Amino acid sequence: MLLSPSKRRRCATVSALALGVAVAMPAASLHAQPDFRVYRTTRSITLDGRFTEPDWARADSITDFRQRDPQEGAPGTERTVVRVLATPTGMAIGWWCYDTDAARIVRSQLRRDAELRSDDYVSLAIDGLHDKRSGFYFRANANGALWDGEHVDAETGNESWDGVWDVRTQVTDEGFFIEMLIPWATLRYAEGDSLMGMNFRRFMPRKNEEVLWRAWKRTEGFRFLEREGIVGALDGLPRRPRIEARPYVSGESRLPERTFFAVRGDSVLARSVSDANIGLDIKAPITNTITADVTFNPDFAQAEVDRQIVNLTRFPLFFPEQRAFFTEGSAVFDFGRPQQAQMFYSRRIGLGANGTPVTIPFGVRMQGRAGDRQVGFLAARTSGDENTTNAVLRVKQDLLGRGYVGAMGTFAGQTGQPAATTGGVDFSLPYVVQGGQNLVVQGNAAWSRDSAGGAVGGHYRLVVDYPNDNADIVVRYDRIDAAYDPALGFVQQRGIHRLGGNTQLTPRPARRSAIRRYEFNLLGYDLVWGLGGGLDNASFSLKPLGLQFQTGDRFEINVRRRFDAPDRAFSLFPGAVVDAGQYWWSRGEMQFNSAEARAVRVSLNASTGAFYDGRSTEVSGSIRLRRSPHMLATVDLSRSAVSLAAARFTANTVRVRSDYAFNPRLNATLFVQWDNQSNRASTNARVRWTVKPGSDLFVVWNSSWPTGLDRPIPWARPSRGGLVAKYVYFFRQ
Repeated sequence: MLLSPSKRRRCATVSALALGVAVAMPAASLHAQPDFRVYRTTRSITLDGRFTEPDWARADSITDFRQRDPQEGAPGTERTVVRVLATPTGMAIGWWCYDTDAARIVRSQLRRDAELRSDDYVSLAIDGLHDKRSGFYFRANANGALWDGEHVDAETGNESWDGVWDVRTQVTDEGFFIEMLIPWATLRYAEGDSLMGMNFRRFMPRKNEEVLWRAWKRTEGFRFLEREGIVGALDGLPRRPRIEARPYVSGESRLPERTFFAVRGDSVLARSVSDANIGLDIKAPITNTITADVTFNPDFAQAEVDRQIVNLTRFPLFFPEQRAFFTEGSAVFDFGRPQQAQMFYSRRIGLGANGTPVTIPFGVRMQGRAGDRQVGFLAARTSGDENTTNAVLRVKQDLLGRGYVGAMGTFAGQTGQPAATTGGVDFSLPYVVQGGQNLVVQGNAAWSRDSAGGAVGGHYRLVVDYPNDNADIVVRYDRIDAAYDPALGFVQQRGIHRLGGNTQLTPRPARRSAIRRYEFNLLGYDLVWGLGGGLDNASFSLKPLGLQFQTGDRFEINVRRRFDAPDRAFSLFPGAVVDAGQYWWSRGEMQFNSAEARAVRVSLNASTGAFYDGRSTEVSGSIRLRRSPHMLATVDLSRSAVSLAAARFTANTVRVRSDYAFNPRLNATLFVQWDNQSNRASTNARVRWTVKPGSDLFVVWNSSWPTGLDRPIPWARPSRGGLVAKYVYFFRQ
């Protein structure tokens, strides 16, 4: 809902005193009037994509969809109609996506949680508390493939969240039609309230066209909840179930684990073994808006495997979390600079340094909203050699529209011993300045102390960001003390100051043409120097030309200048060592990415130039083939030819992924990867069958083989391998 001119002027005056700029801060109204009312019915619907129930004809229609791209504010080129029913079991959403050229509807994806960006799809945002800060996203394509996520902020979301809901579709010569049914228990809403915030989006890939009901301006977008629509007539909704449970049973058979000698022969490190496991995940509401999750003996056999990456730097790599217990609701625990100085990095719990799993007999998580506060708590006990108790507590207090001030603390320790602790405070203040432009100011201060009672180290951060359609300008500063070492966190480098930023201009052509937008990066920079002085490493980048085409294809040229001053020699690659010293080098780079909608999608990246005391040429590429609607195959290749003063080497990485979906509820994935830094080839094959929403059967095969031996790869004797079958049953009570 937009503020009246007088209120907007008052808000601008207050914000100008705070930041020295004229700022308009839309806020949720306690007496918001609905933009649209759902149709209440006492009858359930049959989910089939055909809209045969008479209640669909009685419901009001949403038809006012406007383009965000390519022509901001213009009506959609194809007619879209949305109707919403409040049924006894859940919210039913009907989509009539008409298309004057229905034969060209793109529908290549069937796999659960595929991003669907290559396909014609629709998206629904539901802010059950209509607080413009929280909510869930639901997406489906013309095949009925499902994707969902959790709101984080106007630019990002937690795509690892999986809700229980269902979809059916129908494709005709008039277009495609979708029926969604989202159970009330999947949503979060205040008891006795009758309003929810919602938004609807449709994407047409062959036109690269995005239309929305609300927030269709380019400076806003689907995640911009401040411009969401208000939907009414939702009073009297049922209370949340007393309990949701997911018991599981799994069986595993592992091959002998072997080590292979370079010349000949091998040795068995561990015998083959077969075992079975049972476990239980319980979800129970504390209130209508706060949920507690308890897990007993969690099993993560179905989680995606890590990608093998050749690391040609002296800094540690960051690997994303893949385990469902830690990914759900993980955004509430974000604190610090992502992938560089995070206070909480959940892979520190239950995963060893080399990624090997450690048993977690028990874990508990609580999160949600209590009035104008967001709260989160997670605790897990590990057994075996670690035998530790780990916990993290998070609180965010709403401030000024969608901003917040918050605090977080972590605890890691063994029984009877001092614990390693970390704590800190942070803030985020997103503003809308005059003209509808976005301005974000955020920062944090955090301190850590190890279990031995050592020195206290701190991390201090400030970010000013101007993320908008025609320009994206950001400045970041971090100070990380040498003693800052959060036991449950990830810190790439300590004892440093870091100054980084970017100034990117993205103007659009004055007249409609094949080019949708230009990209010019006037300066990107990242400088790191020690607390005692002296530059440690730095990078500068310039993009003299970047093009986004109306088709979705992209092309860019970059020039980079880098500096590194390692204080000790380090291994860059087996047999290649970089000595301590100071190194400057420059490189040129070219990138091309074809549109997601293409049946054959190609991405290419090539760079060449100096590298430390030598030179290197790096080429990487990706080819994705899709055969609608069942088959999707991707091949990724990377090659770095490096010539240093004292060594030469070529680093190669190959990844092949194939997805075959029999239908939206049964799909198989094969992932094969190899690199010559670890000299390991590995496979991960997975079949997922969703028996019913929330209940899944997984069958997973993992194996790996050594490469680079003096003999052929021993395919019949993998270094490790195992077959896992796991069934998860879901029920509510």
